[in-house]
Amino acid sequence: MENIKELIQTRYDQLSSSQKKTAYYILENLQDAAISSAQKIAAASGVSEATVHRLAQNLGFDSFMLLKKELRNDLRKMNRAINNLESISTVKDDSWLNSHFYLEAENILETSKEISVEEIKSAATLILDAKAVWVGGWRMGLSVTSYMSFILNYMLGNSYLIPQGEVAEYLARFSEGDVVFLCSFPRYNKVITEVAEFAKERNLKVIAITDSPVSPICKFSDVIFIAKSASKSFVDSYTAAVSVCNAVVNEVSYLGKERVREHIEKVEDHYLNFKELQNKF
Repeated sequence: MENIKELIQTRYDQLSSSQKKTAYYILENLQDAAISSAQKIAAASGVSEATVHRLAQNLGFDSFMLLKKELRNDLRKMNRAINNLESISTVKDDSWLNSHFYLEAENILETSKEISVEEIKSAATLILDAKAVWVGGWRMGLSVTSYMSFILNYMLGNSYLIPQGEVAEYLARFSEGDVVFLCSFPRYNKVITEVAEFAKERNLKVIAITDSPVSPICKFSDVIFIAKSASKSFVDSYTAAVSVCNAVVNEVSYLGKERVREHIEKVEDHYLNFKELQNKF
């Protein structure tokens, strides 16, 4: 049976606008929702109590109490990192490596089915038109954002990776005409969502890579890429997310060929001059 998160993701588009608010609240506050009354959840998500009960029914439960019971069961299973660590560090069959690479490839293939050429082109165009590109996403997300920030800066010279401890200082530098490129995967860092909201309020364009159309960052984003992150390890896979970045980079280099080549030539010239300077000492 699908867990509550999967049920909401599957049926999200069929929910009413008020039910979507409740579903979003539950996804953002799983621990609280598992112990809260329907009345409290309704108040927290700004809907009527009846909406909470209707959401439970639309998700396939006879009552809200049964939904809450299933949510508590999900939470008990959610410590997947520990469970998977125990599993992979105890016994492995001889085919584990093939299975690992197959799942990585499947993440990329499944992701490719949900992304269009037009979306990639739209993201690339926003980046090329931007005065500055601000890149945010930390913890494991750095495997995506540190690469994207580096390669865009190498190509265009106007990309900046936002340090996790200096968000306020970097937000102060945002200005209209900039683009924000954000990575948000479970456990959905709230600061990243706040960065997206801040950018949107100031008319900046936001490009997001995440794992679900009901990810908190989506409602503040102009271009959204959904990347699969399935893994049998104790950490999620970011292979598909990096592959999406590569696709955007490829389109940037195609649409802005002359500009990109000019900047890369400058970087390489400076690199050679710097190496010569180093060799003198």
